[in-house]
Amino acid sequence: MNSKLPNPHQRALVTLGGIVALAMLVCALMLGLSLAGIANPALVWIGVVVVAVFGLMWLSIWLLGWLQVRRSAAFLASERPLLRWTYSSAEWQQFKEVIWQEEKDDWKVQWGCLAFLLALAGLLTGVMIGLDEGGLEAVINGLIGGLLGGLVGALIGALVAGGNYWGAWQARHQTQPGQVALGVGEIYANGAYFRADGVKYFVQSADLQRDNPSTLQFQLIFPPRPRMPLDEQWLLPVPARVVDDVEEILSQVVSSQQPE
Repeated sequence: MNSKLPNPHQRALVTLGGIVALAMLVCALMLGLSLAGIANPALVWIGVVVVAVFGLMWLSIWLLGWLQVRRSAAFLASERPLLRWTYSSAEWQQFKEVIWQEEKDDWKVQWGCLAFLLALAGLLTGVMIGLDEGGLEAVINGLIGGLLGGLVGALIGALVAGGNYWGAWQARHQTQPGQVALGVGEIYANGAYFRADGVKYFVQSADLQRDNPSTLQFQLIFPPRPRMPLDEQWLLPVPARVVDDVEEILSQVVSSQQPE
């Protein structure tokens, strides 16, 4: 992996890593309660499954980011870019402040819904597991499951908020200016990479707004993704020194055909 290019899914990796660590802690706690005869051993196996699922999610996201970094690095090192630029220190500082103002509220913790749902799930799971051993065991396991579910839900909310805040803080304090490269159906912008293939991925449109500062907005089409829209908008500040150059090559960027 090119060390100069960060993994584009860094925030998700931090959040999922925290959730995996939390799940392992809960597993250890349930194992202790099970050995003490307080909780049903089945709860330990449920925890193991949760750790495995989130661990596989973390690995999958890391691999996707690793592949994207490789493709980004190959694009930047090739002759395919029609135009590229690196922001000046002043431009980069202004850009970071705009992003910070847009994202600074994303890290607020959403306490209620997730904590309640996981508490309810833990309560029902505990009761069902304990029913085989009698009413008292069902009540004890239900209370333990509900308490742990609510606690886990609250902690997951805190982890998601912390991951978002950490990512926004990192972006705001990144000293190395970002870079942009535009090719035929290809876009690299400050760590994000997109390549049209004419089949599932398209650069649907590009709109250059001459202003102060000028901005370039891309409408990108993706194949179906779970819980994600088919299209995305990428908005890039354009330094005044390259506005004319951007306008000149913009129609080629929108083309979905790729060079051999």
